[in-house]
Amino acid sequence: MRTGRTFALVTGAVLLAAACAAPASSPSAAPSTAAPSTPSAQALSSQAPSAPGPSAPAPSAPGPSAPGPSAPGPSAPAGAGRLDGGELQARWWNWAASSPARSNPVKDPDGTFCAENQPGDVWFLAGSFGEKRQRTCSVPAGRPVAFPLVNLVADATDCASWMKGAKGAAVLDGRPLTVERYEGSEIRLKGVEGNPVTTGAGSFGGLACGLWVQIDSLSPGPHTLRIEGSSGSFELSVGYELQVG
Repeated sequence: MRTGRTFALVTGAVLLAAACAAPASSPSAAPSTAAPSTPSAQALSSQAPSAPGPSAPAPSAPGPSAPGPSAPGPSAPAGAGRLDGGELQARWWNWAASSPARSNPVKDPDGTFCAENQPGDVWFLAGSFGEKRQRTCSVPAGRPVAFPLVNLVADATDCASWMKGAKGAAVLDGRPLTVERYEGSEIRLKGVEGNPVTTGAGSFGGLACGLWVQIDSLSPGPHTLRIEGSSGSFELSVGYELQVG
């Protein structure tokens, strides 16, 4: 059932559009102002909810559509900690909606809040609500990293339209990363009061879709990450200076 609201968040990791929901608000992470047919992008995707990983599993979507080299210097076995499409999207969206606007990683202008509410087994990164951002973030050694390029939470029709125009890339230390494409996974997310993804407290359900990247834990030291994503009129560009360990 549609709620008439869409949440979109681009993370560079990120675009969220949440439509189909239960009584309350939705997941992926960004307040929306656009209609469901034109989601903005990054928190249930990577843009602001039109009506947004952190970040429970749902049906998996198709596998990677744009393979590329893996991240340099992994300190854990390749593929360690890798999540399936449903779990990845559900956990990222719940992460993105778990902080109020004043300390939310998606709204974060410079990386001050990148460690906010991080889980213990993976490190989520966020895109933006369409703004260009440059952030500095310390990442624990031995932790795999995951983020969206563009993502959305909506219904099947809006996800199909969103994914038709979705494109993006992530470059780590000058090397392109593998992009995974998830056409749709049923998720449920819970937002706290004042979060910019769902704009209010409550529990929401919908279909999550988007372009995602998962990388093994990085070698200790500095790393540079650039995230670019777009769908339709929504686009984002987020850079990270990562210090691992």
